[in-house]
Amino acid sequence: MENQKLFAALLAAQKSFTAVRKDGKNPMFKSQYATLDSVLDAVRQPLLDAGILLMQPPVDTGERLEKPCATVKTTLIHAESGESMEVVTSIPLAKNDAQGYGSAVTYARRYALMGLLGIAPEDDDGNAASSGNARQQAQRAPQQTQPAATPKKDPPKTGPSLESALEKVKKSPVEKLDFAEQWCRMNFTGDDLKVLEKAITERRSAA
Repeated sequence: MENQKLFAALLAAQKSFTAVRKDGKNPMFKSQYATLDSVLDAVRQPLLDAGILLMQPPVDTGERLEKPCATVKTTLIHAESGESMEVVTSIPLAKNDAQGYGSAVTYARRYALMGLLGIAPEDDDGNAASSGNARQQAQRAPQQTQPAATPKKDPPKTGPSLESALEKVKKSPVEKLDFAEQWCRMNFTGDDLKVLEKAITERRSAA
């Protein structure tokens, strides 16, 4: 079995992970979220104690030539055996400049780390748990594979409507449209997301 020692060490680390606190605030939608610092605080020491090295360097895969994005390679390495596993995560840029790139790198690191380690912020709210949000579902997938004596099903949750999101975009100050765009990408997919992105672009152009 490949990565047997790494998996054993990762299991030991997961038993010591602490709760991921929602310590960040989105001023645009008055919601809270877990920052990258909060996620790292919950897992860093248990990983080190288990002999697992975490690396998350930004990488250039060539995707940015087609559509501006930031790509991060998240790697877990078992120091003793050298066994490793990795995931590559790309996040579109909300704004094609240094600030937009830095924000997308942080998003990519946070989402990749939570998904790879099977963790999620405590007291998750309806927006973050929207049933139409594929990214949030991917983050929860590793948790569902953990054995449980009495599996529980989460009650259906209703995310924000397209109409309410369009209204918030329409009323939002131009300087806060970056927050709005990031929030839309977290809560909408497909045609709804395209409609919202178009509305945000039109707001910027009209400013």
